[in-house]
Amino acid sequence: MAKSSTYRTDIDGLRGLAIALVVFFHVFVGKVSAGVDVFLLIGGVFFFGPQIRNALNPRGLTPVQVVIRMLRRLFPALVVTVTVTLALALIVFPPTRWGREGREALSSLAYVQNFALSAAGQDYAAIGQDVSTYQHLWSMSAQLQIYLGSLLVIFLCAGVYRLCGRREGKALVSGINMAPWGLGIATLASFLYAMYLHGVDQGTNYYSPLSRFWEIGLGGLLGLWLTQPGTHRMSGTAGAGHRKTDWSLVGLALILATGVVMDGAQQFPGPATLMPLAGAALIIVAGPSSRLGRLLTTAPFQFLGRISYSLYLWHWPLLVLVTYLLSGGESNRDGMGILAAVGTTRGLAAGAGVIALSVVLAWLTLSYVEVPTRQKTKPGERSWAPGRLVGVEKGVTAGIAALTVSAIALAAWAQPPAVSDSTASISESDTIDYPGPDALLNGVEVPPRDPVPNALNPIESFYPASHADGCTALFEHEEPILTHQRNTEDIPCAYGDLESARTMYLFGNSHADHILTTLDIVGRDQGIRIVPLLKMGCFPGGEPKRSDGHDYPECAAWTEAALEYMEANPATEGTFLISTQPAPGTMGPEQTPEGLRTVVERLNSAGMRVWGLRDTPWPHTSAGPLDVRDCVAAGGYVAGDPLLDCGVERDDSLLAENPAVSALAGLDVTHLDLTNAMCGPERCPGVIGNVMVYRDSSHLTNTFAAMLSDGLERQMYGGTLPSDEFAEEPAAPSL
Repeated sequence: MAKSSTYRTDIDGLRGLAIALVVFFHVFVGKVSAGVDVFLLIGGVFFFGPQIRNALNPRGLTPVQVVIRMLRRLFPALVVTVTVTLALALIVFPPTRWGREGREALSSLAYVQNFALSAAGQDYAAIGQDVSTYQHLWSMSAQLQIYLGSLLVIFLCAGVYRLCGRREGKALVSGINMAPWGLGIATLASFLYAMYLHGVDQGTNYYSPLSRFWEIGLGGLLGLWLTQPGTHRMSGTAGAGHRKTDWSLVGLALILATGVVMDGAQQFPGPATLMPLAGAALIIVAGPSSRLGRLLTTAPFQFLGRISYSLYLWHWPLLVLVTYLLSGGESNRDGMGILAAVGTTRGLAAGAGVIALSVVLAWLTLSYVEVPTRQKTKPGERSWAPGRLVGVEKGVTAGIAALTVSAIALAAWAQPPAVSDSTASISESDTIDYPGPDALLNGVEVPPRDPVPNALNPIESFYPASHADGCTALFEHEEPILTHQRNTEDIPCAYGDLESARTMYLFGNSHADHILTTLDIVGRDQGIRIVPLLKMGCFPGGEPKRSDGHDYPECAAWTEAALEYMEANPATEGTFLISTQPAPGTMGPEQTPEGLRTVVERLNSAGMRVWGLRDTPWPHTSAGPLDVRDCVAAGGYVAGDPLLDCGVERDDSLLAENPAVSALAGLDVTHLDLTNAMCGPERCPGVIGNVMVYRDSSHLTNTFAAMLSDGLERQMYGGTLPSDEFAEEPAAPSL
């Protein structure tokens, strides 16, 4: 079919430019480029005007027909990509990740992946995991949700408008004239909401269709302006001249600069998003006769524009899978580019290979999936029925149906069996089979048993209660979290003895958080209410960066706010914190940051003693972090074999002496050390006494953390200090 004389091939080229930016920044840089935001704007340009005119036309498509046409354009390529990705993931990834892969595959096919990522992806534990293979599909989900919601409003308004007695011709013209006002109000409301949520909960803001609507709405307003009756703006012939070329280049500069100067994950869709969207709008308004417009109509950009949808679908899972294989299981942790993950030389070659393979798969998907299943005529409500399909289209549609069933079946098969709750404590009778730290401390015999908790338990089940309660500050928070669900409920964040007037703060990052299970038991035994002041990735007095390598000013702001709160509300039993951490830039031997001394001095000045716990050993080797849960699930642990213990050498993580003792000398600090419960003279096993120590590459399982409570309580209140020596014969507990 011949294209209309007003068809904007340069906008197809702009799609090509946008996808090129998305792929390049994802593969080589590991950050957001604003290409997706340009896609959303372009989508709005072509969505609202046609749908408003269609809804006002009594002979137009029905809402069901519109949705059918939309799904026939979008769903086939999606289901092919998701099914192939899921099959490859079950081959490449360890069993601990299969359940998550299956759940996210289904979320993607149901177009709710943005909600799934918003719910799960903001927890600290998720930050520590590899990024989702389907993470990029949040935008497909949000876009369809916006389209469906907009269609509902458009058809309702059009129906009311016609019922008001407007004649057909006048209804169409006057309805189109009124549309910009309604769309403008909705767009402004969404923009203001995105501004508000940016400062309150950026994690939710990034994925929310309510926050993202304004980007598509802005495109819709641009599209309505371009197609206003009596103008030639859409053809790009009105007002052509030298100034348009200048504006198109300004627009290009704005888009390119965005990926360089902005951290889109932390800024979009807030006000900063205006920069790339303004750039895209300038390019569109400049038209095909501008210098950039002519470039965008050339074959390379047109080709990229045609395959842009499928290329977007394919490039991310291929990047994640290839990086995982090349990095020995550290698949794009925190979304870093492949160069940072595997090194420059290997990364350049691998990245080029990922891009080349993605382009080939995108072209094949376009040619053999997208084109055959596109709706070419006005759809009936039974247009998916086999009797309505012929030839290649019928075969491809049958294949899509089969793939959909296969994806659902694979996702169901990937879910782990029902297993015991990892938060459950080991009962006294169970300690014979599962002695845990007593195996090291007292030389208790360890019978051959499978480790507990089961490594295939959902990762969420390994977290302390603070996660489900929403009592941990996320990256963007600068104020302490004092009540449940991040200060949105009236239930105080408190553990231990909830009725006690005696209080103790637990202050710090996720390594303070993972000891909450231990301290909760101590608090109940000693009659102390434990009040957590926790923030992901924020060591008090340190100079941390976010886990993705970016600066972390929110940490310093939160630390100051938390200190001011504690100074104004001193705890009767003092403050419990972690006193050591791995040296900056490494996972090697521990150190105590200089800034921690200032923190302790302020707490002491406020009348609070400090309990300083030496950090637990980090199971990291020269090859990188060792995910103990993955190791156990993959059969890397063999009971009784000291070399197959899913552990690391003691000297890789710990110094001979606790560095906090000298770093905090002269201050009111009680030094605590659980090392002897976790390490022998030479190794720190990943499984001790048939109990899995870590849930990942540094954080304790709740089960093992609970078994440390007796020893920690004795150190705090029983006067028994940790031993520096290991006896040849079983000795009394050195905790």
